[in-house]
Amino acid sequence: MAFIWHLTIVEMKDNLLVTGTVLKHKTSIDKQPKSILRNFWNVITSYQKKPYKTKLITLEMESKSFEIMTSKRGYFFEILPVKNLKDFRLYDHTHNELAIHQFHPVYFKNLETPIEVVSDIDDTVIHSHTASVLKRIYTLLFKRPKRRKKVLFSNSLLDFLDENQLRIFYLSKSESNLFGLITSIFRFNEIPNGALFLTPYLKFKSLFKPKKGNHKLRFLHQLLTNLPDKSFILIGDDTQKDIDIYTQVVHTFRPQISKVYIRQTGFSIDEIQTKKWEALKQTGIPCTYFQDEDDIDLEIESLKQLLNL
Repeated sequence: MAFIWHLTIVEMKDNLLVTGTVLKHKTSIDKQPKSILRNFWNVITSYQKKPYKTKLITLEMESKSFEIMTSKRGYFFEILPVKNLKDFRLYDHTHNELAIHQFHPVYFKNLETPIEVVSDIDDTVIHSHTASVLKRIYTLLFKRPKRRKKVLFSNSLLDFLDENQLRIFYLSKSESNLFGLITSIFRFNEIPNGALFLTPYLKFKSLFKPKKGNHKLRFLHQLLTNLPDKSFILIGDDTQKDIDIYTQVVHTFRPQISKVYIRQTGFSIDEIQTKKWEALKQTGIPCTYFQDEDDIDLEIESLKQLLNL
């Protein structure tokens, strides 16, 4: 039987963004291992599930239904011409109902506040060591969710934005295999809830040579295009391509970008990072290159003035 592993539905201005992953067999989503060995096993087995590939699933509501095709990795992404979704059901290609068991929220309403927040996860919200493939894999395998540490500056900033009822989107290059692990880390660290966008399912060997394309850019383009009346705060780090992506987004959607935050992950900034940071600053958008020990209270006061909060 098919099984919804991850589902995120976001209200836009005039439509809905629907994305997620379908697997072939039901499996436990809530990953709260009691030992390092169990954590190791949970992560390894999450790369051995079989995706529900190239099959039609159907989203039904009171007056409409939509057919959505999954990819060869069981992944789906659709923009549907519906303003809001009240009661709905999902069915597989044989019209068996797909149960939704995830603990993380599924549906994210369009809030009245004029500002939205987009944040990376790995090394922006939680320490993940993505600059090194081996360190990242070691952290995934041997660090239980309750042992994973959050980035204090970023989380204090997100807490403030969440308290002011700004909707948060978490946009990560992490693969859908890790949905249960990531949401467990969020609960242990009391990280504010938000729509969770992950890349398609991977096989374990792909961890060493991941090919994830322009996933972040694609989602950002959809969010900003379909929320033209909103402005955005972008939060990322300097370990992967966040600075490049955010600079490109600023050039394309400049009137919609209120501020960009980049976390400095190392003790120093090298020549490449410096050039990328200068390119971002030259866009003229307010931006902050922060370190973990920076004064968050001072930054929040500055942000209040910028956003009139």
